[in-house]
Amino acid sequence: MSEHKHSSRLRAFVYSFLSFMLTLVLFLFSISIVVECTVFSKEYMINVMSSNGYYLMVEDELISSMKSLGNASGLKEEFSEKFVKSLDVQSNINDYISAFYSGDSTLVKTTSFKQQLYDALDKYIAENNIDKKTVSNENLDYFVDNATEVYVTEISIPFFSAIANYIYKAQTPFLMITIGLGVTALILIAIIFFTNKFKHRKCRYISYGFIGAFITVAIIPAVIQISDKISKINLNTRSLYNLFVNYTNGLVNGLWICSLAFLLISVVTFVLYIKYYKRATSHNH
Repeated sequence: MSEHKHSSRLRAFVYSFLSFMLTLVLFLFSISIVVECTVFSKEYMINVMSSNGYYLMVEDELISSMKSLGNASGLKEEFSEKFVKSLDVQSNINDYISAFYSGDSTLVKTTSFKQQLYDALDKYIAENNIDKKTVSNENLDYFVDNATEVYVTEISIPFFSAIANYIYKAQTPFLMITIGLGVTALILIAIIFFTNKFKHRKCRYISYGFIGAFITVAIIPAVIQISDKISKINLNTRSLYNLFVNYTNGLVNGLWICSLAFLLISVVTFVLYIKYYKRATSHNH
């Protein structure tokens, strides 16, 4: 009898440990999946930009900054607005984002911008009958250089540019890790399932693993949302602020989806555990 109890305790310990390992692997797997689908996804970044009016905000900020520069240089406000609207801001930002994810240089290309601005200034001078002799090349260069700095500031994303090279290099290894974690989770589930004689025990220990994963994963987005740190971040421009908030909220929502998926599986397997347990005990009696 004591040997049977010892065997039961050892079995319970082993399968509890396997459930714990399943929880840990599922937790890491969910984090990896969310990061893979957001941080490592160009499509996710562009979708966040498109769905939250990022391009229009950048355009408005660029117009406002160039108007300030133009006023200091004696240009009419209409010039800056007309010039910025002639630019394909969305395409320029998407090219910058594509470079970020493909390992190319993340420096904003300014050659075309400068040439377009010089051409626009020449046209403006001609249309307003301004004597070219009264406009020095130094003043034109000063305006173009400052406008270019503003353009680079608006198009670039500082906190992404700093990690661009790391993201590109980590893409393949991180994908391998994600696949490895998924395979490991399946192996643990298979071990619990195929090494248990009774169905209710299979379902119980699998349920434990998934309910643990639900709790551990749900803690992260819950703490982030309760602390409300995301909305309190301080960034230079409204466009960057909105981009960061919506981008981060997407990560948080991804974690909620994973945790709810784990909850659903844990509930299903626990219900099956109760069903098979009742059936097993009724047979014993």
